[in-house]
Amino acid sequence: MLYNTEAIVVRNIAYGESDAIVTLLTPSGRLAVLAKGAKKPQSRYAAGVQLCVQGVFTLYRRSGMGTLSQVEIVNARRHLREDLQRAAYAAYFCELATAVAEEAPHGSETLYRLLVRALDKLEAAAQPPLMARVWETKILRMAGASPDWTTCVRCGQPLGEGPAPVAYLPGEGGFVCRRCLIPGTAADTMWTVPAVVPRILKSFESVPWTKLGSVQLRPATHRTVRRILEVQLRDFAGLSPKSRAMLESIDAVFPSTEEEGPESDG
Repeated sequence: MLYNTEAIVVRNIAYGESDAIVTLLTPSGRLAVLAKGAKKPQSRYAAGVQLCVQGVFTLYRRSGMGTLSQVEIVNARRHLREDLQRAAYAAYFCELATAVAEEAPHGSETLYRLLVRALDKLEAAAQPPLMARVWETKILRMAGASPDWTTCVRCGQPLGEGPAPVAYLPGEGGFVCRRCLIPGTAADTMWTVPAVVPRILKSFESVPWTKLGSVQLRPATHRTVRRILEVQLRDFAGLSPKSRAMLESIDAVFPSTEEEGPESDG
């Protein structure tokens, strides 16, 4: 059967000397196809099977893995591959999306649309690491591993307003209000974090990509947010992306331009 589907390339691995197995994220889910001859320099598929390319893919499938027949590129996202830092983060975005995607035809169009907007935002963003934090909150929600960031994980009541620090419990995957916090809780089972952090996480999760303006966080706040999301992804969503390991070394080459100061958390 020959059919067309809109899709984004989220993985491309060599198969033999000249072929490639390409994983596509489509509006109906994740699927893998064989791109014959895609690794040859003059292949007509070479441009269309690059990571993050969005297009209309013509596939032939009788049983088992399908075969790529044609690609009509809609958005090549060339700039994501030309910039070392963005390329690393693009691979991370795609790996997270692949990890939570269902096999076609049982997948979610919502996830597909989210990835489209996420890659567009990453391509234009001044701070790829901050865009990664936003993407991680949305992936956690898609995976069903995101708490209500602004309510207590024990009693379900709002954390409350005020400048006083709040407690994050990595063993319970959320924040806890002062009423439910047991006095003398061991430091290794509780992290004291700025009161603004739960609100930041809630905003990252709920604000649509199209309405997300300029994001700025103090470096210390960013490190806290990153640490919390890493725990949530690993311990509660079961996600430990291989591409995450290279991000720290990449970020060391591209130091953050975030400015210190209370006005930067917003």
